[in-house]
Amino acid sequence: MRLSATRPLNVERVAVINTIPAHDHDYYEISVVVRGRAVNHTAEGEQELGPGSVIVIPPGGVHAISGPQKFEAVNLYYLAEWVATGWREHWDERGLVPLFLAQVLFRRAEASQPRVFRLSDKEAAAVTAELADIGSELQRERPSLLLVKAGLLKVLVRLSRAADQRDTDFPGEVWTVVQAIEACVENGRPFDLHALLRVWPVSPDHGSRRFHRATGLSPQEYYQSRRVQRACARLLDAERSVTEVAMELGFADAAHFSRLFKKYSGLTPRAYREKYEVRRG
Repeated sequence: MRLSATRPLNVERVAVINTIPAHDHDYYEISVVVRGRAVNHTAEGEQELGPGSVIVIPPGGVHAISGPQKFEAVNLYYLAEWVATGWREHWDERGLVPLFLAQVLFRRAEASQPRVFRLSDKEAAAVTAELADIGSELQRERPSLLLVKAGLLKVLVRLSRAADQRDTDFPGEVWTVVQAIEACVENGRPFDLHALLRVWPVSPDHGSRRFHRATGLSPQEYYQSRRVQRACARLLDAERSVTEVAMELGFADAAHFSRLFKKYSGLTPRAYREKYEVRRG
């Protein structure tokens, strides 16, 4: 499945006839089973799949499918960095961020593991209808990304409720730092970790350790990672130059931006644009 700047998410109905060997992706995949039976294989074991089963495969998550019997699913693929802009608004929808964004936001081992759960008949009908609407919009010559993102968020909310994800809250002081970092990233401001840690109810060292336990990253690593992810979303806009994106996010110059971008994404900004076919006009 190829994603691009004009289609940072996609929907397709797939019929699986043969075994699919173990594989992973560099984007999120959500598979909703609509017909038949099969077995899903992950590092955590085997899961029986049937109508209403949902598989959530985060970037880097490895899974395989065996024993398909008249097996069909509707698959949804999306670039998490495109969805993650403004993700704090989604945190109150319990389970949404841990299931559908955490692998790119944080560095916790559990976030990379595929998840399997089941929808009721009513939930499955609502989700597949929404996916059909997204697919129809994507067939247009110039699909509305606002409309498809709204549809995607509706799907993610429905799925997060059905998954009943628990124990996902950050400690209050960690959430305070996350909020402060996100505000800096959104406004292109430098992040002053020491000033923030001075107002924590715990020592700076202890606070930093708690942040790392919760997110898998140090506060500074999280800040830089989120700057790069914000840049990814902006680089999908062909009207912005690489230099403009660097300036908007508070980088000293394009060279510094490119170095940090490659460190956290594995690509230069120009290579990222080539990968997702960002072109003017």
